[in-house]
Amino acid sequence: MMQIPPGIRVLRGSVEEDKDKAAGEMSTALQHLEEALVKCSQGKQYFGGDNIGYLDIALGSFLGWIRAVEKIAGVELLDEAKVPNLAAWADRFCAHTAVVDVVPDADRLVEFTVQHAALLRAVNAPK
Repeated sequence: MMQIPPGIRVLRGSVEEDKDKAAGEMSTALQHLEEALVKCSQGKQYFGGDNIGYLDIALGSFLGWIRAVEKIAGVELLDEAKVPNLAAWADRFCAHTAVVDVVPDADRLVEFTVQHAALLRAVNAPK
């Protein structure tokens, strides 16, 4: 999961690094999370079972940005062919009544990124 925040910054263009490499690293991280979901959930809806738990919330907090960078960078990270259980989990998580009103809308995050691109690059520039 450690590759996700840096990958998001690279793919949204706020850090100047290799976008293909970042997408690959994020894809690998999501494949590991796919395996963890299958193992931890034991066939149930969420990482901890039938209800949203700590790990679901921790990973779910990145879903808005993951979906936004998919649009910005033209990559498919939550690819149903590569991570089918994780993609289905993401849809379930975002639709759950406990989080449906708080998960950031990907289109609004894309708009934010476009409007603040120069500022984001300045903030994330190496010092």
